[in-house]
Amino acid sequence: MKTKDQKTIRAFIAVRIPLDLAATLHKKAQHRAGDVLQHKLRWMVPQQQHITLRFLGECNEQSLEQFSSYIEESLTSIRGFDCMTGCFEFFPDAQRPRALALNMHSGQQLNALSRICEEGARLCGMRREMRNFRPHVTLARFKQHHHVTHSHFFNMPSYRMTVHEVVLMKSETTAEGAQYSVLRAFPLQPLAKSA
Repeated sequence: MKTKDQKTIRAFIAVRIPLDLAATLHKKAQHRAGDVLQHKLRWMVPQQQHITLRFLGECNEQSLEQFSSYIEESLTSIRGFDCMTGCFEFFPDAQRPRALALNMHSGQQLNALSRICEEGARLCGMRREMRNFRPHVTLARFKQHHHVTHSHFFNMPSYRMTVHEVVLMKSETTAEGAQYSVLRAFPLQPLAKSA
């Protein structure tokens, strides 16, 4: 429960996209958008690309500390893993797109991380997330409503990335859009070495 004068932080927990991969995805998606669509989108800079595991909203410091402790403890036995980029997707849909995203596939590992984050949020008194978790990285946001089809964005090759940490992020609104900074990082156990 927050009092009137208590400072809050707009936060979410996520997996960051490695910068070299993020730069590749950014460049390829802009190329796919072409001259017409490219200017109707506000592009996420590669440094800001991430997979949101759970949006937390406005939190006070005590709630974030409690949430962080739960996540740190819950992730101590979780191993790092590989995931792959998938198809382009429009949120909420292609008729009224607000965001251009790329699906991410990891078997069930990203879903498992999301469930841990959801459980931590619930234990800290946050509202239950009603939407199903769909692992994705947002590449751009539409500046205005624009009907699109998947033919505008034929698919890219798949790229592999390794998830070796989860980060608690702060989101601040600026004139250029949302700016994200890391509040805390939670390392996962090293990947199992293959024989």
